[in-house]
Amino acid sequence: MFGDIGTSPLYTLNACFHFSGASVTNSADVIGIASLLIWALVLVVCVKYVGFIMRADHDGEGGILALLALGTPNKGPGRPVVTGGLLLIVIVGAAMLLGDGSITPAISVISAVEGIELLSPAAVLWVVPLSVAILIGLFAIQSRGTGNIGRLFGPVMLVWFATIAIAGAFGIARDPQVLWAIDPRHALAFLFHHPHGFFVLGGIVLAMTGVEALYADLSHFGRRPIVWAWYGMVFPALLLCYLGESASVLGHPALLEQPFYALTPGVWRIPSIILATFATVIASQALISGVFTLVQQAIALGLSPRLVVQHTSETLRGQVFLPAVNMILAMGCIALVLAFRSSDRLAAAFGLAVSCTMLATALAWYYVVVHTFKWKRIVALPLVTLFAIIDGSFILAGLPKFFDGGWIPLVVSAVLTIALTTWRHGRERVFDAVLREQVPLEKVSADFMAPLGSNAGTMVVLTHDLNRLPFYLHHGWIRDRMREERIVLLNLVPERVPWITQSDRVTVRKVCDRIYQVAARFGYMEPPRINPILAASHKAGLDLEREDVSFLSAEPKISISHAKDRLAPWRRQVFVGLSHLATPLPDELGIRAEQRIGIGVNVPL
Repeated sequence: MFGDIGTSPLYTLNACFHFSGASVTNSADVIGIASLLIWALVLVVCVKYVGFIMRADHDGEGGILALLALGTPNKGPGRPVVTGGLLLIVIVGAAMLLGDGSITPAISVISAVEGIELLSPAAVLWVVPLSVAILIGLFAIQSRGTGNIGRLFGPVMLVWFATIAIAGAFGIARDPQVLWAIDPRHALAFLFHHPHGFFVLGGIVLAMTGVEALYADLSHFGRRPIVWAWYGMVFPALLLCYLGESASVLGHPALLEQPFYALTPGVWRIPSIILATFATVIASQALISGVFTLVQQAIALGLSPRLVVQHTSETLRGQVFLPAVNMILAMGCIALVLAFRSSDRLAAAFGLAVSCTMLATALAWYYVVVHTFKWKRIVALPLVTLFAIIDGSFILAGLPKFFDGGWIPLVVSAVLTIALTTWRHGRERVFDAVLREQVPLEKVSADFMAPLGSNAGTMVVLTHDLNRLPFYLHHGWIRDRMREERIVLLNLVPERVPWITQSDRVTVRKVCDRIYQVAARFGYMEPPRINPILAASHKAGLDLEREDVSFLSAEPKISISHAKDRLAPWRRQVFVGLSHLATPLPDELGIRAEQRIGIGVNVPL
């Protein structure tokens, strides 16, 4: 989980000098940048995220979408989340994180592999092919799950943090004057008195790029282990490493090109390159796992089409794998490595989008603590103002990156924002259309008093609300069939435990002789399937395994709306395209084609 933020020393210091135009031969500049790195970690990671943001979780889930869930009142069964300004802030922030997500594995891996250039100038030809091969291997093992990967990667990261701490300590010993960087006055002096000091923040933010993914990964292990690991090992190791790197370039300015490898000269160079390569592969894991979690949360909140989600742990609900997302991330990372071909060029495209995510998280957090946790504004407002000033400064300082590649994650983020907002708007319209097709059971109970015929079949209706009968009002053929058959209203209930025993699978309630309500529960390790429901229902006295059982579900049909808030034609096409990507519920359940009945529902957009 700390891989991303833990491998930032490979490229951050060099980027800080590049963005600010500082002189590596000026000790005040070097100490000022080192001081900024230290205090940025304190304010952003220790104070903002570990101290405040990460205390806000939604049933153990972290990330900016968890803040949306915390700040969103229940809109009713199956209805997509709708919260106005908060929704837009969160969607933009999540999209920014996903947009920057394809850069993290690319820059992490290529920055480590570039160490082979120090062994031989001819090795530069191998940097890109090796980086691509490593990325392919990394994404290929994602299906094994975060927990299994952690058992492989965890010991390596322990060695990594111990190594950078020891190497940093030796670097400090060579020039102890760098310890003056602990005094925040050196950070302020550089920021306000250097001609281009403000723009150093465009490089400083690279030291924090893993913190948002760390928050998104909260569900994988919980807050307490993260806090203990941060203060017990990661934070001290990073401080020593950044100070050691700064001390090394103080004495030897030429080492700025590869400041980390300057800490491990001679016979230690090859082992450090190998270890850094392993560590950067692991660094990518934090972001990849965070992206999986964010997309899963988006699906649950109705902000994304339904995709295949595979849970990979029986003990930790938050460990998931999404094959489609994994493939998209892999292709994006490989394309970036092939296009930019160096960590210096990738650094120019890195950090701007995640700075926007950090600001969005701060604003969403303020909404949650005031409206959900009931904090007094006089307490929350100064905190969010401090966070917004810091995050806003990172954004402004990163704007010069735009034309050097920063536009890439921003364009990706803009596309994702349009897609997510369009999907949310469209799904809300679909829900309203289905709701118009429903009628409360008590209003039609008199129509189902006649006894069933001997040849009567069974009609199972997939629904979000067991107390309302869909399709009865406006579909004459369905209404006639319902009056002649047994009606079973079926609702799927996701549970927060890995498995549900077959005896607890379904709850059957008899409304009258003709109408039954069935709530079917599935644990998070169990993909919803129709066969376990049929078997459990049979044991409960309701036979749904007969050949004459039909399964009804809504099939939205998009039409052109004439309302004022109608979608633009191109956005309507976006929603239609996203609908084709979503897995239909009958397909996910595995219902046989000859038993399905799709009921057309007009959805004006």
